[in-house]
Amino acid sequence: MEQWRCIDFGKVDIRDMMAINEAIHRSDEGNTLFFWAPTKSIILGYFQKAAVELDLEKCKDYTLVRRTSGGGIAFSDDLDRQINYGVVGTIDDDKFPLDIVESYKQICGMLIDTLKEYGLSAGFRPINDVTVDNKKISGNAMTRRDNKTLQHGTLLLDFDIREMLCISNIPKEKYMDKQIQSIEQGMTWMDRELGYQLDIDEVKGNIRKNFERRFSVDLTDSTLSGKEKAMVRELLPKYYSDEWTYKR
Repeated sequence: MEQWRCIDFGKVDIRDMMAINEAIHRSDEGNTLFFWAPTKSIILGYFQKAAVELDLEKCKDYTLVRRTSGGGIAFSDDLDRQINYGVVGTIDDDKFPLDIVESYKQICGMLIDTLKEYGLSAGFRPINDVTVDNKKISGNAMTRRDNKTLQHGTLLLDFDIREMLCISNIPKEKYMDKQIQSIEQGMTWMDRELGYQLDIDEVKGNIRKNFERRFSVDLTDSTLSGKEKAMVRELLPKYYSDEWTYKR
C-alpha cells in the first residue's frame, strides 16, 4: 500500500504554522496529512482586510496572521478544543480531483466519517463546510499551485462563539440577542452535540484512521524535511510582518 507522511506539530505559534503550511505546499516532498493545535489567534483569509473584518482594539490578546488560502477568518480561542489539519496532495482524477467542490468533498470526508462514528448526523455542505444536522462544525479553505492542492481546516470540539462575535467588526446591535441566537443555531461543536467531552487525541486518531481508509494509504509518522525547514526559515519574516498581515 502507498505510504504518505503524517506530521503532528502539537501546539505551535500560528505564524510559524502558516509558514509551515506554505513550505509543505511549495516543496515536493510527497502527499502529507498534518495536524496542529492553534494558539489563541485569528487567521485572515488571503483576500480579507483586517480592519474590515475585526474590531482590532478587541483583538490585542490574539495573534493575527494571514494565510495563503481564501475564505473567512479562522478564530481560535484559548479553550484548546479544536483540531486543525492540513492536507497537501497532487491533483489527479482520483484522490484530489481537479474540481474544487469534489476535492473539498473528498478531503472533508475524513471528518464526516469520524463524526458519524460518534453517532452524529454529519454531511458535506458545498462549497467547503462540514455540518451536523445542518449546523456548521468545520470550516475549510484551499489554495493550489504547481499541481499541488493545500486544504486546511478545523474541527470544533468546543467553541467560544460569543468571544468570536465580540472581536468581529460587526455592528453591536447585530451580535446581540437575536443575531447571537441565529449564529449559535447555525454552528455547533462535538461536545455540545454529544453532551460530554471527548478525548481530543482519540478524535484526531480517528481522523487519521479514516483518512487512511478513504485514500487507501498507510500514514507514516514523519517530520519536516531539510528542504522544508529551510523554506520555513525563509518564510517566517513574512508571516511575522505587519506588511503581510495588514496587506489589505
